[in-house]
Amino acid sequence: MIKNKERDYIKQQLSQNIPHIEGKKILIYGMGNTAKLYYEGFQRLEKEGFSIEGYCSSFSDNQNEKIFLDKKIYELKELIGRDDICVLICTPNPNTIQSIVTTLDQYKIQHYLVDETILKLHASEVLECYDMLEDEKSKSVYADIVLARMEGRYPLTETCEYGNAYFAIDSFLSDNDQEVFVDCGAFVGDTVEKFIWNRDGLFKKIIAFEPDQKSFEAMKKRVNRLKEEWNLKEENFVLRQWGVADRTNDIYFENYAQNNGLGNKFTTADEGENIMKIKAVSIDETIKEPITFLKADIESYEYKMLLGAENRIKNDKPLLAICIYHNVMDLFQIPLLIKTMVAGYKMSVRHHLGKLAETVLYCWYDKE
Repeated sequence: MIKNKERDYIKQQLSQNIPHIEGKKILIYGMGNTAKLYYEGFQRLEKEGFSIEGYCSSFSDNQNEKIFLDKKIYELKELIGRDDICVLICTPNPNTIQSIVTTLDQYKIQHYLVDETILKLHASEVLECYDMLEDEKSKSVYADIVLARMEGRYPLTETCEYGNAYFAIDSFLSDNDQEVFVDCGAFVGDTVEKFIWNRDGLFKKIIAFEPDQKSFEAMKKRVNRLKEEWNLKEENFVLRQWGVADRTNDIYFENYAQNNGLGNKFTTADEGENIMKIKAVSIDETIKEPITFLKADIESYEYKMLLGAENRIKNDKPLLAICIYHNVMDLFQIPLLIKTMVAGYKMSVRHHLGKLAETVLYCWYDKE
C-alpha cells in the first residue's frame, strides 16, 4: 500500500457498504470467550444507542441455557424469515467466520461482522486515532489491524513485530533508577522479569496486580528468584492478588481453564464452577506515590482501569503500554480516552502476534 494513499484507502473502506442496522434488533452470534471480552465495550456503546437484543449460536439450539450475559439466547430457527433481526458475527477466527457466514446465508438471515459494523459506524473516531499516531510504522500497523478486523482476516506478516511487547518503543527502554512500574495483569511475572532485564535491575519499585491465585503464586516464585539473581530488596516489590478496575469493589472473576490462566477475566456471572468473587481496586485509590510506567493487559478492563487511574495519569504522565485488542471498541475508545486525560501524550501502536491478539498502544510524554 502506498504510504501517502494509506489514509485515503482506510477512509474509503470505512465509508463503503455501511451495515444497515437501523431499526433492527441486534443479535450477537457467539457465546464464547470473545463475546465475553466484548461485553464491556458493548456496555459503553449502549450509552450512544447501540443496544443488543440477545445472543445466538448454532450450538445453542435445543440447549437448556436461556440467558447469556443478561441477554436472551435465541435459537437460529427462531430467526428464519424475520426481517427485523440483524446478526453480528463475533469471532476473530477467519475459518470460523466463513463457517458462520455459510450457515446464516443458508437460513437467509441478515448478518455482518461485528468488528466491521462497529468500525464503520465509528469511522471518524478511527481516523482521528490514525491521525494521532506519531510514526508511519504505527499508522501502517493500525491501518492493517483495522482492515483485518473489517475483512475477517489475520494481520499481514509485515504488521507483526514479535517479541518485546510493552517495550517496543525507544522511549520505553531508558534507564531510571527512580522508576515505579505498575503491572496490571501481571500473570506469572513474565513482564516483570522483562522490565528488570530492560532496566538492568535499576528501578525503585514494581507494583504488580494479578487476581488469579495460581498465576499469582507463580509470580511470587519468579520474583523470589529475581531478588536473588539481581540482588534486589523486598521493598522493591509490591505484589497484590487483586484485579484493577475503575473503583474498589468486589467483582466476579472467571478462570479460563483452557489457557492455563491466560484469558482469565472479570464477568457479570455470579455462579459456575470457574467463577469466584475477588477484590478489584483502582490505581488512584490504591497507589499514592508517583508512578513512571503503567502497563495493562486485563482482558477488556483496560478502559475501566484507565478511568480509575486518571489522577495518577494526569499528575505523573507515566509511560503507558495498554492492550487495545480485547474488543474492537478499545481500538479507538482507549486512545481517545487517554488524549482527554493528557493531550500532550505521543502515541504509537505495535502488534506483537500473528493473530488479532497483542495490539499494544504506547503513550509517552516528552517533558522537555
